[in-house]
Amino acid sequence: MNLLLLCDGMNGVIYHRIATPHLRMQLMGLANVDVCQNPAEFLDIDYKAYDLIIFSRWLGEKHYDVLKKIAQSGTKYAVDVDDYWALPRYNPAYQAYRKGIKQAIKDAMHYADAVIATTPHLQSKVFEFNRNCYIVPNALDYEHEQWSQDKPKSYNLRIGWVGGVTHYEDLKLVNEAINRLQFDYDFEFYICGYTGGEEWDKIVKLFNNPKIVGGVNTFEYGHAYKHLDFVIAPLLNESFNNHKSELKILEASAYNLPIVVSNCYPYKYCENNLGVLFAANDKWEDRIEKMILMSDESRQGMGQLNAEYCRKHYNLEHWCRERELIYKKIINGD
Repeated sequence: MNLLLLCDGMNGVIYHRIATPHLRMQLMGLANVDVCQNPAEFLDIDYKAYDLIIFSRWLGEKHYDVLKKIAQSGTKYAVDVDDYWALPRYNPAYQAYRKGIKQAIKDAMHYADAVIATTPHLQSKVFEFNRNCYIVPNALDYEHEQWSQDKPKSYNLRIGWVGGVTHYEDLKLVNEAINRLQFDYDFEFYICGYTGGEEWDKIVKLFNNPKIVGGVNTFEYGHAYKHLDFVIAPLLNESFNNHKSELKILEASAYNLPIVVSNCYPYKYCENNLGVLFAANDKWEDRIEKMILMSDESRQGMGQLNAEYCRKHYNLEHWCRERELIYKKIINGD
């Protein structure tokens, strides 16, 4: 089975959804994989040389030209989607999506031979455009060095959030709780992923003297978790967020960390994970305080349970084998 991956560089989505699983598939002997990371070359490729073409969301400025060339080649293609394409107005990418990216994603899914989605919620949205949609959740390569860093020792309890600049509204769910709790308990609060700019500075100002860990490249992103004793992952309970994946729980599991999350989807997919503490959006202070008051041993025990759960249910090699079966069905037209 000869696969071609079309990638626009190497961002977090490409890393998790395209690069990591397909590299492992090749190492497992499940497929021969070629990669093109330069969109300027997409129109020069002989697509007939492949059994299946795979890309994430859309193909850049020449999106429709590339789709036309793929169609002319007769080679089948699958679109991998990990987020809902209808962004909320407060998202910094809203205007760009409104001007064309959203429609390009919808058209790519409509004409695709199949779509790969991360969760049942997202699959339900894909069904509006293409009924041939398979669920393959995110899975981490726990052997990669970014998920296995030594933790620096600290005498202080370290609580942290790891994410991108689009999460200002989500963090407004927890900032007052964090700030109040710092009057009663001795802990450090970390914001991880900071890359500067007005939107990031708005996030930083929500908290009282947070520790800042700067953003890094895709292959070092996981290093942020080495600073933490437990993680928080607030999400507004709204449609766009409900169609995200449970990736933050997996990332915490790589460092054997417990995590406090919003009591909504996608995190509710892990409601049987005993390493996760769920917080209704008006109960964040109670949930974080509960984690603070635990002994180190209890928090570490919860972290171990999170690790065991995620390694069982989000096992990379298992889902690579599932991808192999799915891709064969697509290629064979089953």
